[in-house]
Amino acid sequence: MRPFWLLTWATALSMAGNTFLYLAVPWALIQATGSTLLAVLSMAAQTAPYLAAPFLGPLIDRHDNRRLFIAGELVQGVCVALIPPLLAIGQIALVFTSLCVMGLAKVVSDVAGDYGLIPALVPPERLEQATSRFNSVQLVARFAGPALAGLTIAAAGPGVALEIDAATFLVTAVTAFFLPKVARQARKAGASVGTLLREGIVYFRSRPDLLRLTGAVALYNLGAGALEPTLLTVGTGRWHWSSAALGMAVSCGAVAAALGAWVSPMVPAGEGRRRLRVGVWLGVAALGSLGLLTGEPLAVVASFCLLCFGEGGVNTTTMSYRQHEIPAEFSGRVNTLIRMFVTGAVPVSSLLLGLTVGLTGPFGSLLAFLPVTATAVLAVLLWFAPARSRREPARQNAPLVTANGDRSPTRNG
Repeated sequence: MRPFWLLTWATALSMAGNTFLYLAVPWALIQATGSTLLAVLSMAAQTAPYLAAPFLGPLIDRHDNRRLFIAGELVQGVCVALIPPLLAIGQIALVFTSLCVMGLAKVVSDVAGDYGLIPALVPPERLEQATSRFNSVQLVARFAGPALAGLTIAAAGPGVALEIDAATFLVTAVTAFFLPKVARQARKAGASVGTLLREGIVYFRSRPDLLRLTGAVALYNLGAGALEPTLLTVGTGRWHWSSAALGMAVSCGAVAAALGAWVSPMVPAGEGRRRLRVGVWLGVAALGSLGLLTGEPLAVVASFCLLCFGEGGVNTTTMSYRQHEIPAEFSGRVNTLIRMFVTGAVPVSSLLLGLTVGLTGPFGSLLAFLPVTATAVLAVLLWFAPARSRREPARQNAPLVTANGDRSPTRNG
């Protein structure tokens, strides 16, 4: 397990560094151009590449996950390191190009690490717990990162913060380089990208459980994807809370999410239990979303923390489900397809909650969070809807691959 923990802590360092990026790039763009629009669009430039994620799936399935992870981290580090000098010479278009390339590299790095390296570094019987610990550490890093980023920007400026972020990617890449080599699976080197992509889509469509998982999480993100900025907007405009109080509320949510990820393996794994575990945590998040409708500030914050607690469990259990249920030869293609839908719902959530948060009147507070509650409840109903009676043909025909590379028809119990 030592290599796993090395990867976990190195990735957490990179995650904390990414919070420097999220704060420093908008700040630097405002300083360089005076445009708040460009500052907002910088976030879109980082997330838009997720729409192209399915086209990266064949690349991931064709090449070694460890090498892809290292390459993805290095590309991200170079892109971030280039931003300060590009801003200094006024090349704003190239700054956005760097952000887009960085987003593409992040897709490759995340999928290769989460669904390639982790299952390969951990014994199958300990994968559930390892996934839980990995996600909790990442969420703690997301909690600590903004405070460190704010102090760094205040003391040394956004340029230094960005260079620190670039260095964290180098640390992660070097750590991955010294990880033990794992058994490689036969790759379809001769197949075209189009053929590999079609195979991945056909397999994905043949798996009703994965379609249901994608639909449920994407539906949940459709409402809750932009919950944090909505909470900040309501807290500032209607509750008249200070930025410090709202920051504390968001931080409590981050801690709750990390705790949810940590305790998620409490529901035992096994045949049929993984589906139940996903449903339980979706239910916890939906229960928290109901409290958002009360309109009472403290009740809303407490419900937000309960929702985040459920989200931490959802993130871990769905990741574990995908690690166990998707054969290694389809991992890159199927996971990038899932990520396209799940992450693509977040910008739509921003638009949806942006419309409801501006509503006024006696029910304004209720309507502001109504999409979060509606989609969270619908996600639970979709997940527990009656399943098809037939088993997926792709699971019968495609050989499953264990974490150590051995082919086995009983990988999932």
